[in-house]
Amino acid sequence: MDALRDESSAASQLALAEALPRIWIGYALCLATFIAEVIVVSKHPEIAEGRFIPPLPLFLLGFVSFVYWLVCVHQLHVVLAHVPGWQHPISPARAVWFHFIPIYSVYWLYKWPSEVARFINWALRLTAVRPRGAGIFAVASYVLAFLLGPGGLILLFFSVSHLNNWVRRALLAPLPRPPAGDDSSGSDSFTGGQK
Repeated sequence: MDALRDESSAASQLALAEALPRIWIGYALCLATFIAEVIVVSKHPEIAEGRFIPPLPLFLLGFVSFVYWLVCVHQLHVVLAHVPGWQHPISPARAVWFHFIPIYSVYWLYKWPSEVARFINWALRLTAVRPRGAGIFAVASYVLAFLLGPGGLILLFFSVSHLNNWVRRALLAPLPRPPAGDDSSGSDSFTGGQK
């Protein structure tokens, strides 16, 4: 019976690890944004002095990159909400929408990576990622991305990629078993976001 339960748990964890966001898409979008930025600056050197409004394609690429970053944040929290034995304190919708609350969003950029780090440490049963460090890393990435413009969005993907890789490691390791009779997990299996 335990072998069947362990096999089912391992299959569920593998499905969760496969459902993590594809960060490479974000990197590709950021690369396209950076290339567009270089082309715009080479054609219009006055943009460096702030006297030129960049063209719409550059804004659109930056916007799509940021939206995809939010999709990655959402998907990461969807996966964590389905981990057996883990009660994730942040819903996927809340993880995204709290980024849009002025001033609070800066704290939120610290808070949600800290909670993801807590999951990683719980799952691996060691301090692999310091919650405070994960939060500070995300806030610093956001501030630098804001200062660097659309081309700096790659820093946001770098911070979520770091957490994504650690979550993958945690999901591929044997998870701590919940107490007998405890059904506090998000679900027993993951079906790609469908229950």
